[in-house]
Amino acid sequence: MAPNRITRGGAALAVLLITGIFAGCGGGGSSTAVATEAAAPQPSAEAQADAQLLDKVLARQEAAVEAFGAVGRELPPRLARMAAYFCAQEGEHVDAVLKALRGLGSPAEPTAEPLDTSGLESDRERLVFLYEVESATVDEELSAISKLEASWPRSLLASTVANQAQHLTLLRQALGAGPLASVPAPFENGTAEPPAE
Repeated sequence: MAPNRITRGGAALAVLLITGIFAGCGGGGSSTAVATEAAAPQPSAEAQADAQLLDKVLARQEAAVEAFGAVGRELPPRLARMAAYFCAQEGEHVDAVLKALRGLGSPAEPTAEPLDTSGLESDRERLVFLYEVESATVDEELSAISKLEASWPRSLLASTVANQAQHLTLLRQALGAGPLASVPAPFENGTAEPPAE
């Protein structure tokens, strides 16, 4: 069954209940914690390398969420709704990468990417900024795909890149590109310049 808001919440509640039950068992003290830490398997070198790549992707995706959230609010209502929709989808991408990191047995440790949104005075400047943020996200994810050892994170990032390429299409249209000019190049890689005025 595909995950949805209902099953995720139910699964989280079940995990909390089971954790609470097991937490009440045993004698307590630090010996239980030490035994648990010693028994936890350490990720392989490949998994650790994949986790480092995914941490960089996660930082980029979190920056995209921040950008669409902050800059999108300053756009006219129609474009603000589009930016909010993209922000929500980028949030889903973040959640998926966090799950991938857990699957690799690694904690998420992204280095925050600072975004400078000052000086964006016109709607066009804001849209170009969002276009550049999304393009950089596509570029980062494609770079990671080529280096990841595990196949399932590659599949995950391929689907997020496809979604982000669609974002770029709509951003191109919002910047004035016509229907054909807004379609990505045959091999979208995040390096296409935004449409000229």
